[in-house]
Amino acid sequence: MKQLLVGVIAAFLSITVHADAMTLEKRQADATMNMTSLALGDEETVITAEGDMGVYGRVYVTYRLTYDEGRRSGAVTGSGRGAVGNDIAVGSFSGRWELIDGTLTMRNIVAINDGTFNLDVITFRPADRELIVRAYVLK
Repeated sequence: MKQLLVGVIAAFLSITVHADAMTLEKRQADATMNMTSLALGDEETVITAEGDMGVYGRVYVTYRLTYDEGRRSGAVTGSGRGAVGNDIAVGSFSGRWELIDGTLTMRNIVAINDGTFNLDVITFRPADRELIVRAYVLK
């Protein structure tokens, strides 16, 4: 099952290679989240963050990054919760990350409990402690 999920994600992410030929609608304006913790490990790095995310309200998220052989890219999985009044949005995601010139970029397919799907492109500069989240509509 995990291999099937990774295959589906890889297929979605391969679409981004041809992004010049397609236009994705933004789910909301770009959002800034603040890193609240960073746990470095031999097998994975865990980043937690929080911020105001437009349609999802106040969002809390955990990113789990595992490493490829060169330790400059790998897989990412995680989940998040958003609170707007009494409503709670729940999302889970998986994708790929890479580190280039001091900037970590994650590209995730996000499944949200209301049945929608996003492509999130997150950039993170550890020196700034900020994550910029760009959410695009897939469904």
